[in-house]
Amino acid sequence: MTELSSLSAVIIVVLLIALAALLITLVQLYRAREALNELSAQAYRARLEITRLTHQLQHAEVVRQTLFEHPFDAIVLLDEGQRLIACNGRAKTLGLEQLGASLIETTRSHELDALVADALAGREWLTRNVTLNERLYRAHAVRARDVVVLFLHDISELQRLGRARRDFVANISHELRTPLSALRLLVDSLALEIKHPPTEVQRTFDQINTQLALLTQLVQELYDLSQIESGQMPMRMVRAPLREVVQAVFEQLEPQAARAQLALINEVPEEAYGLFDPVQIQRVLTNLVHNAIKFTPHGSVTVFIGTPEETAARLRMLAQRLPDVQLPPPEEVLLVGVRDTGIGIPKEELTRIFERFYKVDRARGKGGTGLGLSIAKHIVEAHGGQIWAESELGKGTTFYFTLLREG
Repeated sequence: MTELSSLSAVIIVVLLIALAALLITLVQLYRAREALNELSAQAYRARLEITRLTHQLQHAEVVRQTLFEHPFDAIVLLDEGQRLIACNGRAKTLGLEQLGASLIETTRSHELDALVADALAGREWLTRNVTLNERLYRAHAVRARDVVVLFLHDISELQRLGRARRDFVANISHELRTPLSALRLLVDSLALEIKHPPTEVQRTFDQINTQLALLTQLVQELYDLSQIESGQMPMRMVRAPLREVVQAVFEQLEPQAARAQLALINEVPEEAYGLFDPVQIQRVLTNLVHNAIKFTPHGSVTVFIGTPEETAARLRMLAQRLPDVQLPPPEEVLLVGVRDTGIGIPKEELTRIFERFYKVDRARGKGGTGLGLSIAKHIVEAHGGQIWAESELGKGTTFYFTLLREG
């Protein structure tokens, strides 16, 4: 009986040991299965990542081939030391083919070297005009990780065509002066011959004189615009008080403002001095104030200078809109504003109002040639400034332009 009990105890112990071993095996199998599942998941994720990277590489290769096979633009890749690491066929025709050489050694262009250096200092898309091999190029540079991508677009032909257009406009404008003067002389002579013209004849004479005056103004403004664009109308930059220039404009336009029952307000302080050509800036202000009077049914037209805070804020907004333009610091700028209480300009029109012959609403019948704002823009830019407009329909418009502050 005792032996049977001992045997039973041994069997139980053996069964317990076997059961424990089985449980351990099951746990190990479970863990192995979990590890296998994790490895499978990792392998699946790895396959997805490989697929994604393969697609990215294929896309990058397509982009690279598209860029480097571009037949018109020279494309060059440079490292952080501004050494050539790749180029397309168009770049090779410009002599940019010696891989490993520095850009300045290859091109001898300090303008291009400075452009790439500025691109290396940041990631912004930079654009400048540079001269290379006696031709003018629009150069674009952008940093992408550790390399700079440089694009060179030849604009020499565009420059030549632009010069030819300006010369053509200047020549035509000049030649039209003689027949216009002759027509005015003939009309005046005919008017003198008729001592007491009937009402309808007098009305016809008045209409002819009005149209001749408009055509004469158009010819003169076309000629002036071509001269400004070509740089043949030099800006005589002097230290001048802006308030006096504004006052001269107001005295000239006071009769027109009085007929429209508008107040002309000069808020430019006495101490506001700038570096500009007084004659040309008076012309800019005359155009802006004249337009404000035409499109302001009631209220006032005010010329003012922006506060330091407003000037800094406006220049920040301008820098975002014009990232390729190097703006002076706010403390060196006079922000000039011409504000009216008129009908305003639609938002979608604001980007086009400085185009030649563009009129916001041709049905308004306000006259004019459509060249005044274009001339104002070119004069301001010839001073190294910028001009733009902000408006709200029914509440008025403010034109801003910048000049260099002096003293």
